[in-house]
Amino acid sequence: MRATTALLAALLAPALCLGEKTLPGYEWQEVADGVFLHQPVDPLAGPVDGNSVIIDSGDGVVVIDTHINPAAARATIAKIREALGKPVTHVVNTHWHDDHTNGNHAYRDAFPDTQVVAHQATLKKLEEEWQAMEDQRTEAYARVEPEQIIAAANALDDPEQAIGYRLYAAYVAALKPELPTMQLVYPDTVFEDSLVLGHGERRIELKWLGRGNTDGDIIAWLPNERILATGDMLVAPVPFAFDSPMTDWIDTLDRLAAIDATIIIPGHGPVQHDKGYLDAVRKLLRSTVNQVRIAQAAGVDYAGLADAVDLGDAKELFTQGNADRMYAWQSYFVAPGLKSAWAGLGYPLPEEAN
Repeated sequence: MRATTALLAALLAPALCLGEKTLPGYEWQEVADGVFLHQPVDPLAGPVDGNSVIIDSGDGVVVIDTHINPAAARATIAKIREALGKPVTHVVNTHWHDDHTNGNHAYRDAFPDTQVVAHQATLKKLEEEWQAMEDQRTEAYARVEPEQIIAAANALDDPEQAIGYRLYAAYVAALKPELPTMQLVYPDTVFEDSLVLGHGERRIELKWLGRGNTDGDIIAWLPNERILATGDMLVAPVPFAFDSPMTDWIDTLDRLAAIDATIIIPGHGPVQHDKGYLDAVRKLLRSTVNQVRIAQAAGVDYAGLADAVDLGDAKELFTQGNADRMYAWQSYFVAPGLKSAWAGLGYPLPEEAN
């Protein structure tokens, strides 16, 4: 798929005016009246972190996702107090990944009555995975310092590998100081299909549209303002396919696209003001699944899948030759996405891929 200059600008360019800086590397932006966004300036810089959406619900504040770094959550809380002067009554986790949940405890510390809301599948996954993931991170980070990793990156001849090292250094720098006090406040309010928050003119509809980036992805829809917060079902400038049931994700994105939104806030990346990027992701997922199906029918095994699937035009569209985007394309979409498509179509994975 080829893109015009105008389309590429809409899909890939960062927001022109992000607003006031808070924690270094983050910006505070007013998206609409009473709706704000706290986001990383560079969505691919380490540690790769999700957007946090802040909604004035009338008597209080609803926060959608809480960042990977509790320091970023605390910076968001400071801005909420400054801009709104109201308590946070609800924190919503759109899915279980730690770049959307690690800041939960900062909100519970600041606002003890805050309710944490998620889909029931998200709670299940957090109970199964979160503590082990953070314990593993604590053990790994104890042995290294960011300066050591940067020095190793600078000594590498492989630019792509160096990007990976620098990302790792950024994770260590941001999270190592937080790990001794890191804890998760698990969701205490869960639902299956939908839940409504807010009242009066500020209606916030939480919906599960089907399996997407994870089994429990939910979206937040403000029908009066026609604002849609997607979580990681939509991520820019390169989609993430970790844990993603690819074949179901396509159907769920079709339902997402049917919502009459004029402002779309993805789980990572700049605010979208049309559905051009969403449509590009839908086309990419369909192409990926279709090519995997064709390759398998032609006798290609899993080991040969990467060579058999040609996503070259999509790579050009989503990366535009930018080194960080190309790293994300391969590591965050292609590698996990091919695996997901293969498994989602019912083809057995070799033991080493599990």
